[in-house]
Amino acid sequence: MGLKEKRIIQAFQNDLFPALETEINTAAGYTVPLNISWNTLMEDRFSHIYNDTFPKIYFLPLIEAFKAICVDTMGVELLQTGLKEVVIVNENNENNIERAITFEDGVLKINHSPVINADKIEDRAARIISLLEDKLEEFAEGTPDTATTETSAAPTEKKQEATEAPNKMTIQELYNQSLVLSLEKQEIFSEMVEGLAWSCDMLEGKLTYGDDQVFDIQVIGTYAENEKSWLWAWANKQSGIPEKFTQTSLAIKAIGEAYQIDDLTSPKIELNSDPGAYFSTIISSMLKESCYVPLTFKGLTVYVTVTSKEADDKARTAPALICSHFTQVAASYKFPHKYSLYFYLKAKGYEVELPGNNIVAKKDDDQILGIFDLKGRLMKISNSKITVQA
Repeated sequence: MGLKEKRIIQAFQNDLFPALETEINTAAGYTVPLNISWNTLMEDRFSHIYNDTFPKIYFLPLIEAFKAICVDTMGVELLQTGLKEVVIVNENNENNIERAITFEDGVLKINHSPVINADKIEDRAARIISLLEDKLEEFAEGTPDTATTETSAAPTEKKQEATEAPNKMTIQELYNQSLVLSLEKQEIFSEMVEGLAWSCDMLEGKLTYGDDQVFDIQVIGTYAENEKSWLWAWANKQSGIPEKFTQTSLAIKAIGEAYQIDDLTSPKIELNSDPGAYFSTIISSMLKESCYVPLTFKGLTVYVTVTSKEADDKARTAPALICSHFTQVAASYKFPHKYSLYFYLKAKGYEVELPGNNIVAKKDDDQILGIFDLKGRLMKISNSKITVQA
């Protein structure tokens, strides 16, 4: 693969794939393990049409098939317990769907040319549906993947189950996916403004630290200690905050609607403890904000997100720093290690594989290895350079 192809595929991963992955998980009702060999998805002379063919060949058929399977709770449960992994690869430019799409030992494999017969979305979806309907129950274990087990309290007392509806995902899953990356963002920004006094102009959408560090903000929501209530910014009509500074809160509301999460769509929530940091952790990671900041005003805590190129540029990219950060978080917080590391490394642009009970992540010449016990708890994480055979 040449530099041009690498850049095109990387652009697809950054710009188009996140929305497709969200649609896949929404259709399935849980986070589907995807193992994509991006470096094989190329065809000489056709890289200029990848943005059109990749979705049609690999991702849209998955979305349609999962929607068909998950029309009821039974389908969601069978898919979650019987589908171990989806492998997407191009090993031999195959375009015959019976040879290109297989389902064995709980692994759905799409080994298809990235350009040929791209418009036959319905045929590929039908093939996937047929395979899953015929074989899914054979590989179901009867219990959901423990990687998504809730490990810390969500704001509401009633826990939301991923199998309650076809498009359901729990808020705890979103939190577990977001925690490690969000904590990195918080640490970086805290170091930038440590010891500086702040002032905020909500009407101008500006947060200032010291004399000259000025940041654009979005208002997420507020927690009133006296009322014991959380109010989302999009629902706060009395404050006079301009709508252009509540767009992030509207974006998380849309995610809540897609995943049917009441906490993200209810305008006001009565809670004994402040859920702002919990919500903001999800928001800063999922919506790619630089960080979040709680601002206290006489019994009222206003949560805002910050946009900072300086903070974004300080994001950890060196594998050793990524490993060190994850180790520190694992030692300080309770969360599903393997599940969260998977999403942290994906957010860092790594191709992540799940051999056995471990994680192998690769990006360019760098490789990160995570070793876990049978309950998904971290035993060891290390980084190295990939050895290329002469």
